[in-house]
Amino acid sequence: MENVQQKERDLLERSHQVTTLGEYFGWLQHCEEFIEELEERSRVKRPRLSIGNRQSLVTRIARLEGAKTRLQRQFIPSGGDYSSENNSERLIWREIDTAFESRILTGAVINYNHIEPRQFLEDASDIVLEHVRDVMQKHNSVKVNTVFNGEFVAGDKHANKSINTRNCELLHTSDLREWYERRVVEPILASLEEFQERDSGWALSRILNLIVNINKYNPMRAGCYVQLSRKIIVKRAVVNVQSKDNACFAWAVVAALYPAERCTHRQSSYPHYTTVLNFQDIEFPVTLNQIKKFEIYNDISINVYSFENENIVPIHLTEQKRDKHVNLLYVQDAQDIGHFAWIKNLSRLVSMQLSKHKTKKYICDRCMHYFHSVEKLQSHTVDCGKMNDCAIRLPSDKDKWLAFTNYNRKERLPFVVYADLECVLVKKEEENFYQHHQVFSMAYYVHCSIV
Repeated sequence: MENVQQKERDLLERSHQVTTLGEYFGWLQHCEEFIEELEERSRVKRPRLSIGNRQSLVTRIARLEGAKTRLQRQFIPSGGDYSSENNSERLIWREIDTAFESRILTGAVINYNHIEPRQFLEDASDIVLEHVRDVMQKHNSVKVNTVFNGEFVAGDKHANKSINTRNCELLHTSDLREWYERRVVEPILASLEEFQERDSGWALSRILNLIVNINKYNPMRAGCYVQLSRKIIVKRAVVNVQSKDNACFAWAVVAALYPAERCTHRQSSYPHYTTVLNFQDIEFPVTLNQIKKFEIYNDISINVYSFENENIVPIHLTEQKRDKHVNLLYVQDAQDIGHFAWIKNLSRLVSMQLSKHKTKKYICDRCMHYFHSVEKLQSHTVDCGKMNDCAIRLPSDKDKWLAFTNYNRKERLPFVVYADLECVLVKKEEENFYQHHQVFSMAYYVHCSIV
């Protein structure tokens, strides 16, 4: 990689020394040959480069494309007056050939003379959204992330730095302009401000480009009928309606709202979902992203559970529990085809994974904590809905250690505080079991690494 860095550095330095048309064509030939070499490196399968190295190659290609654009406008006039163009027309889109797994498209919006980051990002929006929409016409859903690249200076030091945004799932129902503003513009500007404040002396001197990575995304989908395992069937806690129309989610909800006494697995035992539920603007098969919209349209709250290491855990929790509430089980077959079924008795379904005692348990369907009376569950539910967004799962002996491999990213902290509480179990007089922990002592130790 050192040879690659040196070649790129030499080409970028030479680009500022080009003064004649002949020198430009000579530089352009070497630049395009080197870009082709970088793209070939990114496509090599053996030895396969790490994601970080491949992303580094993409960033280098984008920087060289920016130098090409600058010199092209200097030596090959297009016949137009650049000063009269609007800002978005002065930006250039360049696709970059890569070999990332699941990658559909990588491209870069090349900056020419934008100085202010917000203006650059806002002017780039039409170009980015145009290419995202083009891809989404062929792919129902995608994951997109962006990389902002700039040149920073601190005194006589220069450095190229990147700001990455997180992958975001985009569906046909997504508001792309809202995604771009909230998930691209705002995070990049916030990171820029934080970086320049944290690393005193560094300042953005030049905006280079905005790289856009569009990847395949297959959201959890549900469609055809899936047979439940015998372990689930014998508990008689789940109603599994046999549906062949990609509407298993709808049939599972209908089964919960209009329970049948006989032949609970047949669609004919229930009213058709189109007559009792509103699925306007909701596509089948239903994905997790669409459940919130369904809840609003129908004034129904939905929790969804699935399997993780043979235990049942929540994968979607409603924001507001309504009078009509439904718990659903999501299962997949060997081909990763998913299916929804109605959980008619959550306690019976998960009781043994929480405790081996066979006494009846009253289970909170939000955090999966259990109680021995309905009164205690109701008291707990008041606060649980406000505080818990997921189930609480303590580590087992197999996964009790945290580890990482990127030791070079460790950062020494000047102060570390170690604190610990000691508690006793408090027993209520009227109860036969311990009720809660009560703190009776606390200690802390402050360690300073500054010598």
